[in-house]
Amino acid sequence: MGGVLQVPADPAARVLGRAGRLGGPTLVVTAGIHGNEPAGVRAAERVLAELHRRGTPLAGELVALVGNRAGLAREARFLDEDLNRLWTAERLAALRARPSARDHAEEREQRELLSELEPLLAREHVTLLDLHSTSGGGPPFALAGDTLQNRTVAFALQVPFLLGLEENVSGTLVEHVGVLGHVAVVIEGGQSRDPRTADLLESALWITLVSSGVASASDVPELESHRARLRSAARGLPPVIEVAHRHDIAAEDEQRFEMLPGFEGFARVERGTLLAHSGGGRERPVLAPFSGLLLMPRYQRQGRDGFFLGRSVSPLWLSLSAALRRLHLERLLGLLPGVRVETRGGHVLAVDRRVARFFAAELFHLLGYRRREERGHELVVSRRNDRL
Repeated sequence: MGGVLQVPADPAARVLGRAGRLGGPTLVVTAGIHGNEPAGVRAAERVLAELHRRGTPLAGELVALVGNRAGLAREARFLDEDLNRLWTAERLAALRARPSARDHAEEREQRELLSELEPLLAREHVTLLDLHSTSGGGPPFALAGDTLQNRTVAFALQVPFLLGLEENVSGTLVEHVGVLGHVAVVIEGGQSRDPRTADLLESALWITLVSSGVASASDVPELESHRARLRSAARGLPPVIEVAHRHDIAAEDEQRFEMLPGFEGFARVERGTLLAHSGGGRERPVLAPFSGLLLMPRYQRQGRDGFFLGRSVSPLWLSLSAALRRLHLERLLGLLPGVRVETRGGHVLAVDRRVARFFAAELFHLLGYRRREERGHELVVSRRNDRL
């Protein structure tokens, strides 16, 4: 197969296994970034074992890594801090600057994971597929920053593609990898303890082996079955959804936040619907701020993401944005009144809302920018790393 598959005898090893050869594209799979999400680990193990059994020829290399090993051992999302919120430039710089003896549990995991990831991310043609599951359940879906290269891999999965999560949540692994210019996609397979979730994540991995160029379609004989499995699980859902709201749970309420029972991902809710109670008891109701699709409702005791709300996006909008990005029209934005270029090349813009009040955030999304922060009357946006 052009390389030797290595599967560690220790199931708690950081590297679950490798398959293929150097010199071609690389698919990095991460699983168990949250310790209460073991389905991704099982899915990666199955694919590695099957590649080994078949002797499948690969044009590049597949590397599967385990995220939060300590969390997985205790079936806890995290022990000290969410590992999937530690990947900001500031946190990474602080981690590298201090001795490892001062690390808490997830920082130790992150330091070890970095030692495996950094040599891989120094390569060209790298795709990251981050395998996850949810506490609330529901159909599978993909998440990614809205770059053209991410779209190709996410759309190949044929499940709903969620945009804009990085504008509501910072410090995720896929955001870190995407900033480096690589393809980086999350697949959420379903409810964490549902045995079907590992099946769906396994299908996503087989499909991404092909869409990343590591395997050819002819060498994955069940490829169409894997595609059909994901299509069936997501039947009837919008193909593209923009995440428009995140309910932030206050730190003091993290253990006391309670979703009302019975909600699943992609449930349609109306403005004012009672979704949860915050702070214990029933005196602090949490209502839907607008009508939309309920995403990732939290039915676990850890984590400060209570739920998200999304809106359907027309695929025609994405087609238009791809055409405009290829024309590099973003170069003209600095000429608009109220728009100030903050960094060389126009990668960061400051938009004075008092002057540019007609330039909606959607315009900047269309041209590949994401909202970074509100600074008084200014909206600061940065351009995603499209490979054009």
